[in-house]
Amino acid sequence: MKRVAILGANGQVGTEVSLRLRDVDGIEVVPVIRNVSGSAFLRSNGMECRHGRISDPAEASTLIDDCDVVVNFALSNTAIPRADRDMNRRIVRSMVAAAKAGAPIVLASTMMVYAPGMKFWFPDSYGLEKLVAESMFRRLCRMSRHPAFVFRLGHVMGEMQNITSKIRSEIRDGKVALPHQGLRASNTVFTAAIVEAVVQIAQMQVAQAAPKPGTYDLITFPQWTWLDVYKYYAAQLGLPLHLAHAEQVGDPKSGLGSPGDSMRRLLGYLANHHALTERLTFLLAFLPRSVNQRMYLRYLQTRALTEINALRESRKVEFCVQDWRELRVRSFVQMADPVTLMARYPLPSALEFASPSQSSGGMKRF
Repeated sequence: MKRVAILGANGQVGTEVSLRLRDVDGIEVVPVIRNVSGSAFLRSNGMECRHGRISDPAEASTLIDDCDVVVNFALSNTAIPRADRDMNRRIVRSMVAAAKAGAPIVLASTMMVYAPGMKFWFPDSYGLEKLVAESMFRRLCRMSRHPAFVFRLGHVMGEMQNITSKIRSEIRDGKVALPHQGLRASNTVFTAAIVEAVVQIAQMQVAQAAPKPGTYDLITFPQWTWLDVYKYYAAQLGLPLHLAHAEQVGDPKSGLGSPGDSMRRLLGYLANHHALTERLTFLLAFLPRSVNQRMYLRYLQTRALTEINALRESRKVEFCVQDWRELRVRSFVQMADPVTLMARYPLPSALEFASPSQSSGGMKRF
């Protein structure tokens, strides 16, 4: 029997992975949650949980030192960057130090490290923080001889995930608009695929083709397109999938000035690409104050035009998903398709949804 600790088990991803993993033969799931109130949902569904602060070295040793595999979904998300950064790094240090000698450790990271919303590699602060955490995690595991696995998760799909509820609502409303008619890769992963990866790691000592420690993009492979994802959920709902035609889709980027107005086009681009704006804002502090004021004024004018144009297009349907660029994928070991995996690792049939702990503390922005 392999004992698998799930850190951050009260988050959306951690909760569903714990529930899907608990009925796997040869696996004992140990959900680790900071306090008793956070574990109410899992305990109401018959799961025994451990409580304590994994960021505290003394408490961490009593939480996971008897576990054969440790999976970290824990994430500090107070919206105070400095505090979150310090806490997340303490979690990584404490987790590695407290883990059983030689135990494989899995760190859940994010596809945001690739900055998929940008035309070039320019991660936001979240992606950069994850890259730093990955580097520190690999270094600590190498020093302590723990097999280290980094899973860069895409959009996590599952019965208890917000994005799944959103997709189902859009299908029911008949308002589905997908970039490139949904034919671009979706960068999605189903919770059952995460469970399959954890199972393979837990069984790596007896498996003929054991997974090698490393950094992997844990997304559906071969990748599903967004059209595949929406068709899958439409079939579950027993509803037809109606995609909006190009003329029905609103484009707030249009009407931002003539092609010759380079400044207007640049500011229009910034007004519609908030991720880039966030990255460049800190640079303004190094420019003269007069330049700052002029640029900010033009930016506000362009943003106002964008919002006015969006109102004109209000009857049209906005894209349901982000138009991310295609990414090269370093996949984990060969897995079955999502439909097979979701059937292989089902949620308990008598699952009680009355009071789930669906905090975002387990995983965010995947």
